Amino acid sequence: MGWKKLILCLVWGAALIAWLGLIPLYATDPSVKMWAAGVTVVAIATEVAFWTTAALLGVTIWESRKAAWRFLTRPFRKREMP
Repeated sequence: MGWKKLILCLVWGAALIAWLGLIPLYATDPSVKMWAAGVTVVAIATEVAFWTTAALLGVTIWESRKAAWRFLTRPFRKREMP
């Protein structure tokens, strides 16, 4: 595995762990302030993952986010009927 793939796996793994960390936080019935702090941390972790991906792949931030969003939402898009 190349060093770029390793870094991407680590960054996106950290983002995934941050998202999964919201589950136990939600289960503890947090205050609004605590929930907002948790969601903010997760959003920043995800944004760092997008920026790192774009920097390592050598594409603009906007193209990287657009491509990732297209990949993530592909299963939920309506299919055209022939």
